Amino acid sequence: MAANTIDANHSRASVYCEIPMVRVMTAHDIFICFSSKDEATARQVVSFLEGHGVKCWISARDVEPGQNYQESIVQALESAKAIVFLFSENSSKSGEIKKELSLGAGESIAVIPLRLSPVLPSGALRYELATRQWIDAFPNLEDGLGKLLNAVKDVLRRPPGALDPSAGPGSAAINGSAPSPAPATRTQIVSPGSDEFEAVRGLLARHIGPIAKVLMQKAASDARSLDDFCERLGTHVQAPKDRAAFIQAARAKLAAKS
Repeated sequence: MAANTIDANHSRASVYCEIPMVRVMTAHDIFICFSSKDEATARQVVSFLEGHGVKCWISARDVEPGQNYQESIVQALESAKAIVFLFSENSSKSGEIKKELSLGAGESIAVIPLRLSPVLPSGALRYELATRQWIDAFPNLEDGLGKLLNAVKDVLRRPPGALDPSAGPGSAAINGSAPSPAPATRTQIVSPGSDEFEAVRGLLARHIGPIAKVLMQKAASDARSLDDFCERLGTHVQAPKDRAAFIQAARAKLAAKS
């Protein structure tokens, strides 16, 4: 649903759409994950949450001129307590969105999806959102923002380590159900910081930059074999020829160290 359609249907919520661009936030609770095509709605969400005392980080405002965009994203994600994901037709097609959600999963950060229109997840997003409860911002945006605020506050008041990122963050606030027990930690297929890890990280960083480290940490935890590890990392390399070359080089690096 386009932002202007939402504004037309929900005039009371439109008062939240203005966010000063000059303010730089040094600390935040929430990372706002959104498509640039949904920026107007993202600003609305930020202004609503900050109006209720929840500090947010949004790239449209908080990446300063001259800063490395990817590094800023990684740092903001690592500092966030939760991610509010604006789920729409636009964000479902964004490769950068998928990377940000993967980064959040790698850092065990709770994700609260706010669905802007009746779109269903597909592909990689279907995997990321399979066990997550989303909140609909339609047909009543004001009601959706209220539910979002309750879900965010529910996440923020839980003690560190109490969150299960795979159990539908915020679902307790929405459905009144208790979160599922945290799954057992799986042994990582490649140890972060090891020579093998750093060798492959260097290869991946040539294609996607500093975000490679966090994506590798997630893949190292999820992969069931070294081949699976390389294949998972290869999905983040866009060009088919570059992807094939990366997977081959990564396998060679791991084979040389084994």
